[in-house]
Amino acid sequence: MKCSRLIMPLVLICAALAFTSELPAAEKAATPLWSAGFAKVVITPDEPQFLSGYGGRDKPVEGKVSDLFARAIALRSPGNKTVVMVSTDLIGIPAKMAQFVCDAVEQQHGLTRADIMLTCSHTHCGPALDDELSYMMNVPDDEWEKIRKYQLVLNDKLIRVISDAIADLQPALLATGIGKAEFAVNRRPPIGVGPIDHEVPVLRITTPDGQQVRGIVFGYACHCTVMSFFQWWGDYAGEASQFLEERHPGATALFFAGCGADQNPLPRRKLELGVKYGRMLAAGVEEVFDGTMTPVGPELSAVFRRVDLEFQHIPSSEELQADLKSKNAYAVRRAQRLLDRLKQEGPLSATYPYPVQVWKLGTELTWVALGGEVVVDYSLRLKSELGRGKTWVTGYANDVMCYIPSERVLEEGGYEGASSMIPYQQPSSWKTGLEARIVDTVQALVNETSKVRAE
Repeated sequence: MKCSRLIMPLVLICAALAFTSELPAAEKAATPLWSAGFAKVVITPDEPQFLSGYGGRDKPVEGKVSDLFARAIALRSPGNKTVVMVSTDLIGIPAKMAQFVCDAVEQQHGLTRADIMLTCSHTHCGPALDDELSYMMNVPDDEWEKIRKYQLVLNDKLIRVISDAIADLQPALLATGIGKAEFAVNRRPPIGVGPIDHEVPVLRITTPDGQQVRGIVFGYACHCTVMSFFQWWGDYAGEASQFLEERHPGATALFFAGCGADQNPLPRRKLELGVKYGRMLAAGVEEVFDGTMTPVGPELSAVFRRVDLEFQHIPSSEELQADLKSKNAYAVRRAQRLLDRLKQEGPLSATYPYPVQVWKLGTELTWVALGGEVVVDYSLRLKSELGRGKTWVTGYANDVMCYIPSERVLEEGGYEGASSMIPYQQPSSWKTGLEARIVDTVQALVNETSKVRAE
């Protein structure tokens, strides 16, 4: 059954979806012309294979609710600088995939690493990828062959969708605003008590006359974990993108996951709830459209840096051998994986090269992209320090290597603070100080974007 055909009592949501495509004359007159291009490609695997997201997955997919997609937007400023953002219905962004794709795009189009932002929805009903997270599952060798074959196809599709978006560049107007959706709940115990971020950042891209919406970039800080079944599905994020594209024929709607590592959509485990949440999110976007949006000025700058985050402890070979006897299947799989890495690559690194990216669009939008599963504390802190209403914080970007706890969550421990490092095949929890290193790096990159604009 297609989600789009489900009928739901959404009177209040639908009432918020009225949209007038004509932009206010002042908004059009005040905004220099950018160029924007869009592309979209189906990335649903051609044959049944393992899904990712849950360590208990023990068989391939059994069908689909909807296709999975990769969507790309290319933006070129009036000053002729180009950046590309990619949105994917995937569990994560493998580091090897990001490197391969970005190297190819640099070679073909001359874009630097800072100019390319790779994001995912973190849907738990997407394909297993050729990355460390897939080792949490008991995947037979023949299924690994399918995963690695699919990864090669996926890499090529991402390169192509970026190229197609660049080829589609056309004059455009950009405007930004912040909406709201309220279905995310902090999942750390006691559930529902911890911090949340219900903001829905929105970038609208129209034709120069404002008559047609060509693209929508929007985000939300919440796990895509409505369902845990064995079917392909983009979860609430995919539903929201599909609904917005139906509302605005010809437009491409690109979702990015915010700092929702400790946020769940609750209640869940019913397909109709995923459709409902998708429409709630779409309604939050449309409410921004109905209000007064802020035109985006002509400046564009992009910076990227990797900062070394330290692990608390690097286990010895003897410790890993002892873990092979654990009654915890995930601990056994991690021990075996780390022993294999020791044999193949040599000593385990005491640090991880963590990606931090900052884009500055006009003076109106500072867009921060952080790797890993980032808890909500980072979003709230960075918005407070960099300016509420004009700061976006994307998680799950450029490399999803594990959870990124704040100092508070690291001290409290639990899944996001410690034990999640086991399914991610990381040697230990993080060493204290990681929040300061990440935030300081963001601040330094924001300062760099200011210098670039001034030059």
